[in-house]
Amino acid sequence: METKYGFTKMTLSEFENWMSRLRVGRTILKIQQHHTYIPSYIHFTGTNHFERQLAMKNHHVNENGWRDIGQHFTVFPDGTVLTGRSLELSPACITNQNANSICIENFGNFDLNGDVMTTLQKESIITVTAVLCKKFNLLVHSNTIVYHHWFRLDNGFRNNGTGGNKSCPGTNFLVVIKSVILKIILLLWLLPSYLDIS
Repeated sequence: METKYGFTKMTLSEFENWMSRLRVGRTILKIQQHHTYIPSYIHFTGTNHFERQLAMKNHHVNENGWRDIGQHFTVFPDGTVLTGRSLELSPACITNQNANSICIENFGNFDLNGDVMTTLQKESIITVTAVLCKKFNLLVHSNTIVYHHWFRLDNGFRNNGTGGNKSCPGTNFLVVIKSVILKIILLLWLLPSYLDIS
């Protein structure tokens, strides 16, 4: 693990160990999946995790007027995970849907014809989500693992993408990930000792 600018960078195994020791007082009921869109893969050098995370924080604070970076975690193309906002604070990610949520930003543009998600990032997204579901005793389904696209931008009403929505986490996200929910269920069912972080 390495810490810089107030963020901690972790491998998947470090993330699992860190989560197993972490105590969170806030009730968690949902995990939100997002993509950064910009920055995308062309902005990632393989060594600039902290600089990219700091740039996102600066944009969120200085341009959006938020108190901190919006997301709790960012998953990078090389599969590493960086911390963001404290888990004791609600994220700033989906209008009227942030209470009791954890926000994961997946670094890249996963719209059709955007970035081609790496295998390392795909596996990290699935594993991070599974670890969080296990940690907070969340049943794995579409009411606990949610996509920004499912909620209207203006009021946060869930309409499953029928109008007034962003493409986030990307129009190609589900094509690449296939069924995140199914993979997480399988991971939790087939590898309980691997994810036993209680």
